[in-house]
Amino acid sequence: MKRMRIIVALVVLLTALAPLAVFATPYNDDWQGIKAENVYPWGARVYESWERTYPKKAYNIGISIPSLGSPYFVNQVYGFLTEAKALGVGVTILAAKGYDDLQGQVNQIENLVNKGVDALIVGPISAEGLAAITDRFATRRRKPVPVYFIGEAALIHSLSGYVCENDFDFGFKSVDYIGKKLNGKGKIAILPGPAGNTYTETINMGAHAALERYPGLELVAERWGDSEDPAHGQAVAENILNAHPDLDAFFVVEAQSHGVANALKERKLTDKVILTVAYPFQETIPYIKDGSIDYGVTGYSLTNARIMLNMVVRNLNGERKVPKYVWTPGLEMTRGNISSFPRSHVWAPEGWSPPSSMTIKPR
Repeated sequence: MKRMRIIVALVVLLTALAPLAVFATPYNDDWQGIKAENVYPWGARVYESWERTYPKKAYNIGISIPSLGSPYFVNQVYGFLTEAKALGVGVTILAAKGYDDLQGQVNQIENLVNKGVDALIVGPISAEGLAAITDRFATRRRKPVPVYFIGEAALIHSLSGYVCENDFDFGFKSVDYIGKKLNGKGKIAILPGPAGNTYTETINMGAHAALERYPGLELVAERWGDSEDPAHGQAVAENILNAHPDLDAFFVVEAQSHGVANALKERKLTDKVILTVAYPFQETIPYIKDGSIDYGVTGYSLTNARIMLNMVVRNLNGERKVPKYVWTPGLEMTRGNISSFPRSHVWAPEGWSPPSSMTIKPR
């Protein structure tokens, strides 16, 4: 009987400590003081630093993201959870099943609003596809819910705030790097990721804007598809290389770049074909170090989550001067700077994974 009581006590203790396991990994708080381009509702556009702002009341904030299948959103979740704990604000994070699950994200948003959240943060699968429902909740007469977007924004008049990377700039910089390395002449292939997704479409617009700058760069292949699957990237790269053995460069979005790098390695083309990537992951680092990926550009995806929560808290606190739009700069990654790359702004600690329940109660 005594042994059974000890076991029960241990189970109760472990259950109580389980939420704390989320934050058992090292936490870097150096994000405070980062400068971003802040745009105020009255039009002022200034570079200012961000600092933590504590809630005046017990706020509960709902967060909807496209999936946990992408490291990008896993890193973002880490930023939301750690910052919510530091602030003492309540959050509930729900994840849809991927870029094809727009209806699932619509259902999530409805569920969060029905829970009575004080504000809603959305990382949209499709900004346009979520415009109607988010605008409806933000403008309803009875208890409107302030709506914020992170990563991309829906075109709604009622938007309370928006924090993002400059995806257009990421596409532009990646292709511009290729243009400079090739002295403006050569053949290029682009793997922009899933079609119809707001951020991949924006990245691709930036890539094409850079192509216009280099008339001697010929786009010989453009293949939309799964940006998170290295095997997909390798298969597509092999098909393109078979059709265009004289290819000079690839521009790729996300983890499919690892597959493209593997294809180039197998064909001993690493030193002959330039490979650039928008949104490299921690898993990309070995490819940068061995030179099989030449250049990457990503954003402050983890820090952006922290800025987003502080923007919401400042508005809920009733502050008068709060930026409405925030753009954080791109972070370029090369073999030369990888040792000093500011990882804590982009990625969760290596090995961290989201807990089964992503809810934190306000203090």
